Amino acid sequence: MDFSSAKLTATRGRLLARFGAHVEPWWERLPATIAALAERWQLVVDDAVGRGNTSLVVRCRRADGCRTVLKLTPDAVLAGAEASALRRWESSGRVPLVWESDAASGALLLEAIPNETPLSELRRAVAIDDVAGLIGGLHRSGSPGVADGVVPLAARVEFIFGYWMERHGRRGKAVTRAVPVERLRRGHDLARRLAADAAVPVLLHGDLHPGNVLDGGAGRGLVAIDPRPCVGDAAFDAVDWVFWAVDDPGEWEPRSRDLAAAMDLDSGRLWAWCAALAALLAAAKADGGAGAAQVAGLVALSP
Repeated sequence: MDFSSAKLTATRGRLLARFGAHVEPWWERLPATIAALAERWQLVVDDAVGRGNTSLVVRCRRADGCRTVLKLTPDAVLAGAEASALRRWESSGRVPLVWESDAASGALLLEAIPNETPLSELRRAVAIDDVAGLIGGLHRSGSPGVADGVVPLAARVEFIFGYWMERHGRRGKAVTRAVPVERLRRGHDLARRLAADAAVPVLLHGDLHPGNVLDGGAGRGLVAIDPRPCVGDAAFDAVDWVFWAVDDPGEWEPRSRDLAAAMDLDSGRLWAWCAALAALLAAAKADGGAGAAQVAGLVALSP
């Protein structure tokens, strides 16, 4: 594998932006780490996938010819939490199987899903029943224990808002004018209140947007990857799917009600989570060049 390639150089840059300078010595050790894991797990290493902000993902083949994915991250806690959650969800069939893991290396060897292009790049609408099947499958199968790096939803809320609010100040005046920081603060307050009073906690994916979902085919359905697992309110995992491929703000609330019904959720709580996270979504869309009407609709929804 060519560590000087444009694809790996871009991956290194994303990891540095996400984790900071301690990525450098970890990256320098990666060739030796990958070689050692390949020998131990009997892998033939292919090329890098070139996606993701928290890990290097490499296509591999096992000795029996089975295609696999080797994920390596400089955050060992993150790798441990992902391995724990994926194993808890295994019976659902809605996540890749974990073939091997190495906590010290921050490494996971995962089942390769044949269609590795996420829904965000396919840019197609997803039926509510398909979304409900994915999220319900995860929530029904995963034991909601806070252990092995899996945290309470309240901690996940603090991380998300802290991370995005810090970035918001560096996005430029056009974005901060479109999405005032006060909207982010009020959304944070509402998210804290919602996270604190979840009635029946479940094991959440924690980052379940279309960029982290693959099409597993007719027999398997949608498959979730790259979890940031936490324990809390089931409605949290559904928020992104209220807005996905729905450009008309007038359709968001009806879709929220339909999705809540399909998942047997309290529709008021799901809509409240949509409001709590709306300013974050607006900031991300404004930064990505989305249309002013969609950004303004999300800001109007926020507290």
